[in-house]
Amino acid sequence: MKKWFKKIGQSFLRKDETKDKEAIPPTVEQVETKDKEAIPPAVEQVETKDKEAIPPAVEQVETKDKEAIPPTVEQEDTIKIQKNKKSWFNKLGDNFKKTSSSIRKAIFVKRLDEKSLEEIEEAFLMSDLGVNNTNLLIDELKNKKINTNNNTQENVAEFLEKQFSNINHELNLKPNKELRVILVFGVNGSGKTTTIAKLAKKGKDRNLKVLLAAADTFRAAAKEQIEKWANIIQIEVLSGNIGEDPSSVVFKAHRKAIDEKFDLLIIDTAGRLHNKVELMEELKKMTRIIQKNDEEAPHNKILVLDSTIGQNTYNQIDSFHQNIGLTGVIMTKLDGSAKGGSLIGITRKYNLPIHALGVGEKIDDLIPFIPKDFINALLGDNTGDKK
Repeated sequence: MKKWFKKIGQSFLRKDETKDKEAIPPTVEQVETKDKEAIPPAVEQVETKDKEAIPPAVEQVETKDKEAIPPTVEQEDTIKIQKNKKSWFNKLGDNFKKTSSSIRKAIFVKRLDEKSLEEIEEAFLMSDLGVNNTNLLIDELKNKKINTNNNTQENVAEFLEKQFSNINHELNLKPNKELRVILVFGVNGSGKTTTIAKLAKKGKDRNLKVLLAAADTFRAAAKEQIEKWANIIQIEVLSGNIGEDPSSVVFKAHRKAIDEKFDLLIIDTAGRLHNKVELMEELKKMTRIIQKNDEEAPHNKILVLDSTIGQNTYNQIDSFHQNIGLTGVIMTKLDGSAKGGSLIGITRKYNLPIHALGVGEKIDDLIPFIPKDFINALLGDNTGDKK
């Protein structure tokens, strides 16, 4: 019995000890563990919370600061971009930009020699500056004896600017007295009617009372086109019937403009080839009819020219100028032309102002011609706002 108890007792006692050990220490361990688990996590959470609370706040402030400053710069850049977009240079097509890129490449040389002069000559001939004007440019560059200390671009720009000197290119839409009459003509496809609409819009924007006269009585489409534009711009138009004498329409429109105190009358004439004698005679008749109401009118006789035809513009100018007597030119489709150099030749040969440039089909895509801007664009310098 003692032996059995001894065996059992010892075993039992060991179990009790183990139980006690398991019972007590775990409580301490649990408490300690609990304390450790309870406190440190709390500390960790606090610290983590602090870490999460503070740094993000700092990061947010820093990020906010970083985000706050750059947008200001970005906004300034955006404003500049928007300003540049208003520049007509940005509306020029790829053809013109390729031409200006070729010129820019040719004139940016450290020293002028025969090879570089040939490259400049070729680039300007491709721009349709014309043989005579290109030769004058090359001769002037040679005479300056440009060396490494001189700026070829500046010398080229100076030469081109001289071709536009002493000419006022501004087109005044306001009447000198009571009414300004503008007679517009050009061959079919030149963009004449659209240009007239753009001029009318500019007049309305200046608070002028504008009347359009649709004197192209040969084509129903011409009448519909100008009436559509007049409706868009919200201005009056007087249209003739198909087959009606254009001069009769002009007379009625002029009389209406005088009687109803309009500020600006713009007359659309039939698109015509420059070599059609009978159509030229019709323009002369229109001029005489207008002068019956006002001896000083028409105040402007403007030829609309398609810039993509390049040197062929000279033939048109010759014919219209000899028959009618031009007062100015508007060049269209410069957004798709590679032949901007012809503008320089026109001014030099005929001493005529280039009033405006068409650079797109939208109603506001007609910009005043400013020689400095045009030269900058032609030379590949995207400034567009220099005057």
